[in-house]
Amino acid sequence: MRLTAKIKRLLANLVGRDRLETTLDAELRGYLEEVMERKIRQGILPAEARRQALLEAGGLDQVKEQVRDTWLGTGIETTIRDIRYAVRTLVRSPGFTATAVLSLTLGIGASAAIFSLFDQVLLRLLPVREPEQLVLLDWKGTTLTGGWGTGNLMPYPLFRDLQEQTTQVFDGVFCRHPTEVMLSTGQQPHPVWAEIISGSYFPALGVRPELGRLIDESDNLQPGAHPVIVLSYDYWKNNLGGAPDIVGRKVLLNNHPMTVIGVAAAGFHGMDIGEVPALWIPAMMKRQATPNWDHLMNRRVRWMHVFGRLRPGVSAEQGKAGLEPWFKSMLEQETRREGFPTVGDEHRRRFLASTLDVIPAPQGRSDFRRKMGQPLTVMMIGTLLLLTLACVNVANLLLARANARNREVTTRIALGASQGRIMSQLLVDGLLIALAGGALGLVTAPAISQILISFLPQSSAGLDLSARIDARVFLFAFLAITVAGCLCGLAPASQLRRASLITSLRDRSVTAASGVRVRKLLVIFQIAFTVILLVGAGLFVQTLTQLYAKGPGFDASSLLMFSVNPLRVGYTAANAREVIRDLLPKLQQTPGVESAAAASHDLLAGGSWGDILTIELNGRTVTDRGVIGMWVSPGFFSTVGAKIIMGRDFNDQEPENPGTDARSRSAIVNERFTRRYFGDRSPIGYRVGHGDRPNTRTNIEIVGVVKDFSYLNLREEREHVFFPFRESPAGTFYVKARGKAESTFASIRAAVAQIDPALPLLSLRTVEDQMDQSLMTERMLASLSSGFGAIALLLSVVGLYGVISFVAAHRTQEIGIRMALGATRRSAVWLIARDALLMIGAGIAVALPCVWALSRFVEAQLFGVRAVDGPTIAAASALLALVALGAATLPAWRAASVSPTQALRYE
Repeated sequence: MRLTAKIKRLLANLVGRDRLETTLDAELRGYLEEVMERKIRQGILPAEARRQALLEAGGLDQVKEQVRDTWLGTGIETTIRDIRYAVRTLVRSPGFTATAVLSLTLGIGASAAIFSLFDQVLLRLLPVREPEQLVLLDWKGTTLTGGWGTGNLMPYPLFRDLQEQTTQVFDGVFCRHPTEVMLSTGQQPHPVWAEIISGSYFPALGVRPELGRLIDESDNLQPGAHPVIVLSYDYWKNNLGGAPDIVGRKVLLNNHPMTVIGVAAAGFHGMDIGEVPALWIPAMMKRQATPNWDHLMNRRVRWMHVFGRLRPGVSAEQGKAGLEPWFKSMLEQETRREGFPTVGDEHRRRFLASTLDVIPAPQGRSDFRRKMGQPLTVMMIGTLLLLTLACVNVANLLLARANARNREVTTRIALGASQGRIMSQLLVDGLLIALAGGALGLVTAPAISQILISFLPQSSAGLDLSARIDARVFLFAFLAITVAGCLCGLAPASQLRRASLITSLRDRSVTAASGVRVRKLLVIFQIAFTVILLVGAGLFVQTLTQLYAKGPGFDASSLLMFSVNPLRVGYTAANAREVIRDLLPKLQQTPGVESAAAASHDLLAGGSWGDILTIELNGRTVTDRGVIGMWVSPGFFSTVGAKIIMGRDFNDQEPENPGTDARSRSAIVNERFTRRYFGDRSPIGYRVGHGDRPNTRTNIEIVGVVKDFSYLNLREEREHVFFPFRESPAGTFYVKARGKAESTFASIRAAVAQIDPALPLLSLRTVEDQMDQSLMTERMLASLSSGFGAIALLLSVVGLYGVISFVAAHRTQEIGIRMALGATRRSAVWLIARDALLMIGAGIAVALPCVWALSRFVEAQLFGVRAVDGPTIAAASALLALVALGAATLPAWRAASVSPTQALRYE
């Protein structure tokens, strides 16, 4: 109180409040005396003249209030007084306040959490110099070359050619290739993510070092001659304790000695939000970074992502046009180079018709962004619907509260308060509730964000995602709080504008009837939003259920998998093959192991090898799309539980190394391949070959057909071909345990240690865990949408219950009269419940076109169910109707239970 009094005195001194009040009193007295004198001269008695003068003025207190509203100090003082009054009234209604604040806490907290991820994944630009000038180059058309990686791939020599051009398009070009390496800083080697980069990478991006220096062109001159790396700031800080002497320290990269020359600036996490590198390696050290394959200067292998920085004033379209002459010339030269493959005229024409696309890349390039873009958009729409629903619910509560305070408000208006004054008080109520809900929402948002991040696939390629509330999320939350507060306050404020003062003072029921119409309309919108969220939850839960029911096509229980790569710990290729060859029988002899097999890839991990095949079938038939390939050892199919339905499995006498044409080979295809290219015929004995060129040798014999099972992911519907896996320097092992898969983990580790205690065993997990991880996105959508739907259902029930309670109380007299005249209790209940049914029906009717309009946003995320699915919509509507009617029946039954005598005395 003392502090408030001091503030008032300060404001009064600041604006001359006492002087203004004195002047105002003098002006009003002068005005009244002038009017009185004029009326007295007209023959009116002094007392009557004073009364008429006061009536013409409209009331001295009212006039003073209107004038005071124009004073600056009064506005601040009034706001403080409104806030104090709103706080007192909200504290006196703890149930109402808690319900309203909790509603907005859920809406704003969920919105802020999902916006945080939405912003980081889809909106945030790279933290580099002028990121809007960055572009990604992409070869569009026929390449006639192999690829190693995912999307937008270019050969490294083509990048070197482009770098030598003196075009007017770029200020600089650079390239990168993401890969996993084994790093040892004096302890056991562990997998980390890295980027193989050109020497122009850091200079073109404008990234500065935190310590030491960064890789430049001097570190990228001769293959194998630049054993240096640059560490990321986060890896240096978190894994090496921020060691100040890190520059110059020796580390082992895939068991090759490398020297740390610097640490990149804090905040820079590479070009891909989903593959955050711990370190950067010069391109000339590629052999050491990727010992499994080395095609550094091979013009026929695409593996680099090539970026450019446009010159100021040059657009992406202008850049594409500027590069076209050079690219066309390069294609012509390529056809004349030694080693250009033998192709037909049509292939040659398509190759020469290829173009070089220039794609804006201010956010870098990310498969994770492409994969998560639509799910995050769907979640953002869902959470905005939830926030809107929370706002509608609070507006409904405030409207009910305003109706309960109707006498108080109309009395204040009668005593001189303006409608604007009352409306500002109601807006303050809404803003205070929104502020409290927003503050609690911001407190809970990091925890929600962390839960969302935990749904995402976790690997050595870390995600550049944070659960922290930064300035952008805070601004979003502030806007949400402001909009929510205004929306919540506008409902009772707008109702006040339509209220008649005389009618309100004379007849409370008229105002109440007007207020309930608005509340019913709000409930209809609540029901509509709830139906939309429940339908979304039903679709995503069905998708997850359908995928689990489909399964991988084999029994994943008691099945585990792990990888080993001896090349990454210093083995030669010959020694690595020997390790892989020795490990398989060791695993098969391990106690608790029923069977074991090896393969070239991880199941359900999304990665694969693919190629066009030529089939010797009624002449030469070329597959109309790439066929997914995998190398597997004998016994692989029986180990994972995939049944050979035709022909035979591989055996130890199969010719190895299917990448050469030195000897005949064998292959096993899946059912889908057989149906697509052979129809009802058996493919056994037919031959295929890699590629679609005229000279492709079809010397691979199909020896078996395996029942379809999932390889890339559970959604896939693709053709697969399998080749014998016998001599390989790395691989993934699959082990069928006799009991639970987890019980054999220790035995597996012991078996690998017997081969070499220093050999890292990578990603040991059950295939069921692998399946769960492959469904992370679907699980996240199903969990969040179910949570949103449950919250929406609760908010809608609360809103409907409040409106029906209000209607029941308002119609108590009517019910009493009806029952006194012979109406039954059931008919009285139906009288109230009918309103609930009408609101539910109207809400569902509003929701249906919205569900149809939003279906295109969710269609790509569904499996086994349509975006506009009748049974799902019917089930969601029925669930809402059942719960809502249950909530509406209670106040209706309570109103019908009142005796007619009490009902007639209700008012």
